[in-house]
Amino acid sequence: MSDQPGAAPPPPPPAYPPPPPDPYQQGTPPPVLPSAVGPTSGAAGIIRQFTGNAGWSLILGLVTIAVPFIFNRVFFFLPIIGFIAGILAIRRGQLIGGIVGLVLNAIGGLITALALI
Repeated sequence: MSDQPGAAPPPPPPAYPPPPPDPYQQGTPPPVLPSAVGPTSGAAGIIRQFTGNAGWSLILGLVTIAVPFIFNRVFFFLPIIGFIAGILAIRRGQLIGGIVGLVLNAIGGLITALALI
């Protein structure tokens, strides 16, 4: 080494070659376009909203509305069961079917309450 101030440092020893280029850092990666996968797009996503608990809630709501007018019978517990099924459907992500089921069961429950009076 040199004792002079401002002197350049010595070059690195020739035994160390430069590192090879990293194949993963060659330019920017290609863009990834978002796409819907599975039954979450189109008609299949809407149909999924009316299956399972939501479907049962809808069926029970329709039965509690239609049967008193067609057969002159009233089912006491069907609106309650349909209401519970609608809440379960909403909790499982079937918001549209659950809300429609809740509305139908509320109307069916009102018809049942009016029939009892």
